Amino acid sequence: MEPTVAKFCELVLRDGIQGWPTFIPTAEKVDLLRAIALTGVDEIDVTSFVPSSSVPQFSDACEVLAAVPAGVRARVLTVNARGVERVVEAHRNAHAIDVCGIPISASEAHNQANLRRSRADHRRAIEEMVSVLLAEGIAPLIGVVTAFGCPLQGVVPREDVYDIVDWAYQLGVRSVMFGDTTGLATPSLVRQTFDFARRQWPDMLYVGHFHDNRGVGVANSLAAFEAGADMLDGSLGGIGGEPSVVEQGYVGEAGNTATEDLISMLAAMGLLPHVDVDAVLRAGELAQKVMGRPLYSRVQLARREAAAAP
Repeated sequence: MEPTVAKFCELVLRDGIQGWPTFIPTAEKVDLLRAIALTGVDEIDVTSFVPSSSVPQFSDACEVLAAVPAGVRARVLTVNARGVERVVEAHRNAHAIDVCGIPISASEAHNQANLRRSRADHRRAIEEMVSVLLAEGIAPLIGVVTAFGCPLQGVVPREDVYDIVDWAYQLGVRSVMFGDTTGLATPSLVRQTFDFARRQWPDMLYVGHFHDNRGVGVANSLAAFEAGADMLDGSLGGIGGEPSVVEQGYVGEAGNTATEDLISMLAAMGLLPHVDVDAVLRAGELAQKVMGRPLYSRVQLARREAAAAP
């Protein structure tokens, strides 16, 4: 497929900080939210409606959601029926929610580690969750995690990935994310996956979500877009990954693809004409200030080195 214009979702406020070791104050999350809104990205992953006992970072989910600026397309995430109830309540009372992500793993072992339930049980729960969201006018986004390999299981057959897409399509879902949970994807596998899905279910919206802990997040993101992905995910500073409660059998920095790096490349290729790259870099600087240390964007690092040069 010939690339035209990419769409982008910023993840730092949700996937980016879900495993962060310290609680980010609500006011600082809101400052970062407003800075991201000024960039012109298509969507912001704002928060998670998950048990605060497991992921305390999102105990202020409604407060952050209520601060979403007008005109911003808001995505959230939840994992169970109680979470969907909270999403609907927040949608009605705090701020309109456009998209609700629901993860399910293509790997049985990872689904057990991540959600403490079998994929069969989780499918039954998701069917009810999707029904509630559709009735409320919130688009369900089925996140097929470990779509390109699993640190617990190893190879994930393509048939297992496509089976989830077909099942979701039959439920009335029209948005699917292929998630590279620990950076195991390669551009060739990414192209194969998105190309097949686009041909098989052409009216689905496809999201590419890649981690960069093996250094190929940007390459995989571009491969996904060229093979039919409608939207790409990234996190300012390249932070993010599973919360600490998930025992996924992997040790190391499992950050998302850095927004600054990915957007800088896409913009240079003319694929993001609606996004303000300078505003993205400023938001990335704010993210580093909020997190209290330098993060992992190569573009930001190059800028710091250039500024420090004699």
